[in-house]
Amino acid sequence: MLLLLAGIVVLLGRAAYIETFQQSWLKKQAGKRQLRTVVVPPYRGMIIDRNGESLAISSPVASVSVDPRKLLDAQRILQKASLSKNEGEARLAKLDQEELSQKIDQLEELLGMSQGSFQETMKGMPAKRFYYLARHLEPEKAQRIAELNIPAVNTKREYKRFYPMAETTSHVVGFTNIDDEGIEGVERSMNDRLAGHSGRNRVIRDGRGRLVENIEELETMVPGETVQLSLDHRIQYSAYKLLKGEVFKLKAKSGSVVVLDTKTGEVLAMANMPGFNPNDRSSLKPYNYRNRAVVDVFEPGSTLKPLTIAAALEARVIDKNVSIETSGKLKVGKVTIKDHKNYGSLTLSRLLAKSSNVGASKVALLMNASDHWKFLNRIGFGRKPDAGFFSEAEGELAYYDKWGKVDRASHGYGYGVSASLLQLAHAYTVFANSGVLYPVSVYKQERAPLGQRVMSKANADAVLKMMRAVVQADATGKNAAVDGYTVAGKTGTANKLIKRRYSKDHLVVSFIGMAPATNPRLVVAVMIDDPKVKKASGGRLAAPLFSKIMANALRVMDIAPDNLPHLKPQIQRAVKPIKTPRLAVVTEGAE
Repeated sequence: MLLLLAGIVVLLGRAAYIETFQQSWLKKQAGKRQLRTVVVPPYRGMIIDRNGESLAISSPVASVSVDPRKLLDAQRILQKASLSKNEGEARLAKLDQEELSQKIDQLEELLGMSQGSFQETMKGMPAKRFYYLARHLEPEKAQRIAELNIPAVNTKREYKRFYPMAETTSHVVGFTNIDDEGIEGVERSMNDRLAGHSGRNRVIRDGRGRLVENIEELETMVPGETVQLSLDHRIQYSAYKLLKGEVFKLKAKSGSVVVLDTKTGEVLAMANMPGFNPNDRSSLKPYNYRNRAVVDVFEPGSTLKPLTIAAALEARVIDKNVSIETSGKLKVGKVTIKDHKNYGSLTLSRLLAKSSNVGASKVALLMNASDHWKFLNRIGFGRKPDAGFFSEAEGELAYYDKWGKVDRASHGYGYGVSASLLQLAHAYTVFANSGVLYPVSVYKQERAPLGQRVMSKANADAVLKMMRAVVQADATGKNAAVDGYTVAGKTGTANKLIKRRYSKDHLVVSFIGMAPATNPRLVVAVMIDDPKVKKASGGRLAAPLFSKIMANALRVMDIAPDNLPHLKPQIQRAVKPIKTPRLAVVTEGAE
């Protein structure tokens, strides 16, 4: 009994000593073995269109990783124990070896690996402490792997980006890499807002790495913000579908479309070809995912002529009622400028309707280079549009002190100056807003933006009226007409500069226009690069595409027609057999 009591006293003394003097040290040792700090990944914010339609969302997935060194050490320990002279220990070690081998076989099956490949991979990296076995696995499959309880094999929760509209909005929305970081488009330019911030939790894990208990939250996880774009998915879908069909039909190198709301500067649609599907990583090639409407620049050709006339009116070197003699050829230095035919004396409206290079050059030569440059710079040439993309082209607009006489003349009809399609579409909104330029944006505007007056209302309205002549039956843009609406715009056909020479066989065709022309609400800009057809021109190829895209956009935006008289006989024929009180409703709706 004395010996028993002595033993109890010794144990109590030892317990008191540990509790008093070794408590802190033991807690640290326990923490090293059991306490872990885990990172809680944030949920990346959604990207939605102006109507709340999802364009980019994140779905939960998981990654599977392994510590090769730890796994190989565990296998070596089991192997050594299986060779023990103690039969009981050796038998248990062999059973554990067989169990581990079976679990590894199941792991290989779940990950789609060939038999034995996992073990070979681990042997090839004996000193490595971390290796991804799989990324973006389905949560159910990751759970089954976690339940195998293989030493040094861990699962981690992640998120995978999914794009519901796939290739339709891909160039604008962009995409993320496998680590959920924005790489292109809005995903990149708004990455900080979309990404959110990771959280950190302190947890207890057992010897096999399984979660036992959540101890405390060290840092709160902050999910990413939702970003709302100005795109309308209905207009976007139509624009992309029509552009894709036309580019394939013409066997063109590429093409772009931009649709702007003239009253707010918002981008309602922006489509490019070639396209790509951001949900399919195999299609992510730089040539395909470049947003050409924003980053590619080209010489606009005749679509610059309305801007030339506007600059001349602002410089007060011509009057809106003036006529320009375009007969013959115009010799400027070593360059000869000519038209397709002799148009004689042309008013400014007819100059645009016939797209006279001679007339536009003469108008440009009437101005001082400084006046011309200042006007183009005011409406956005040579400056980034700042629409909300990570990379935006400035275009090329040399300073006016470097302009020679040939430069002044060629700038008049769209050569020697380069701009992106977005810059050109933005510049045309000046005519739609009576001389006021609003900032362009790919994000939905909560309030009306502040505009800047860049030209007088009288001159802007005059040029807008002149551009209506371009869409008449005897003009270059007749194919751009939209039933029920007046249209104002300009065709463009520019030879491409290849090896310092302008090629006759490689062209950029375009059309930029507004509707309804009596009170423009939308600007649509269309560009097709290098179509493989004979007699390619903006009027023949780009104008019809403009008409289809504009017609659909006007319908989606529910913009009232302003040019219905020529449709009345057609409406009357359609409703003539019906003579009921509902006729008025049907007719009114059609009108």
